[in-house]
Amino acid sequence: MKEVISQTQTDRRGLGSTTAKWWSKTEGKEKRDMIINEIRNKEDSTRVQKAVQKPQQGQWTNWDTTIQRSSTWNDIWHMAPLRISFLIRSAYDLLPSNANLVLWGKKDDPTCPLCQGRQTIEHVLSSCKVALSQGPYTWRHNRVLQELASIISTAKGEIHPSSTSSTVFTTEGGVKKWHGGSITINTHRKGLLDGCNDWVVSADLPEWERHPDVIRKTGLRPDIVIHSASTQQIIMVELTVLYESRMEEAYAFKEGKYMDLTKELKKDGYKAKVMSVDIGARGFVGSSAYGLLSKLSIGGNKRTKALRLLAETAENISRWI
Repeated sequence: MKEVISQTQTDRRGLGSTTAKWWSKTEGKEKRDMIINEIRNKEDSTRVQKAVQKPQQGQWTNWDTTIQRSSTWNDIWHMAPLRISFLIRSAYDLLPSNANLVLWGKKDDPTCPLCQGRQTIEHVLSSCKVALSQGPYTWRHNRVLQELASIISTAKGEIHPSSTSSTVFTTEGGVKKWHGGSITINTHRKGLLDGCNDWVVSADLPEWERHPDVIRKTGLRPDIVIHSASTQQIIMVELTVLYESRMEEAYAFKEGKYMDLTKELKKDGYKAKVMSVDIGARGFVGSSAYGLLSKLSIGGNKRTKALRLLAETAENISRWI
């Protein structure tokens, strides 16, 4: 009987559309790669099964809306030891919060010295009411917002206006003939900013341009507004930097917060849209950020670098917090 390794359907392929690779028909490097991938898949499966059984250190298995973060050996080599320590220990909930120190038998009191709540890692990084009033969470949010606004502003300058063709075709005797002229073929996938070139990006930051009057008169303050006067389009982007396990909850809240404003703008003749972006306090990016960049036609290496920049900005400031 022939053996086949882990053949599952991926991407948008239908049933039966993947050609199986057989042990007996492979050799050399291809066979070695098959063995390595099989061992890697089995080890990853075993690791996840063990993590699921650990309510504390296995919390990352429930981060359904985050994008997997990977670091190359070159990345790790250039990281400071304290940063590597924070990345690993924060992801597995092993930082010395008072709650963990009590669990480890190193301390008797798990309360937060600022607000007297239970001091878990989540509490320190995103939930302490006193820390919220003192500004460190706002500082982190605004630093990530600054980077996100800059990324969007750059994308605005790389829009793809709708293509037109000046080529003339006629059909004679069932054959289509070309009669000169030029043709422009736009293979670019249409993005949110395509079709006009007067987009203005404003952000709820002191150094950035103010939001348009139609937004400011409502008293609401979206983090970023992308506005086109010629087409009366408004895209509102709302950023949240939060604990990774609460991303889905935050997304629903942000969508509801601006629902009434979106309806009012549509009544006034605007095409209005709200998009949420979630960045994890420990440096894990939500799938919402990936989706926004993709819809702004930021793809490939540019998207990868942008997501890494957002993640590292949040992570660096969380380390100071």
